[in-house]
Amino acid sequence: MKTIPGLTINESHYDLADNKKGTIAVFIFSGDGDPAKVLDYAVREYVESNGYHELIDANLDNPWMRVVMSDINDMRQASFDLDTHKLVKQ
Repeated sequence: MKTIPGLTINESHYDLADNKKGTIAVFIFSGDGDPAKVLDYAVREYVESNGYHELIDANLDNPWMRVVMSDINDMRQASFDLDTHKLVKQ
């Protein structure tokens, strides 16, 4: 097993059309060294030659985390409803 000291990954999958699955991965680095270089390398190795979207911190003040998603264009879309669309369902 090849690991990078101080680097963790959290992966989850979501449903797409035609019984396919998309992936979201959160990389968190708490090791020594430049987090940007480590995370750039890890993301490049993780996605290989596959298309992906990388989300960044809106304040640009968290260089220790990267979020990568596949297949955003194939996700189910719906009109936003203030009453039903909530991060946490009641």
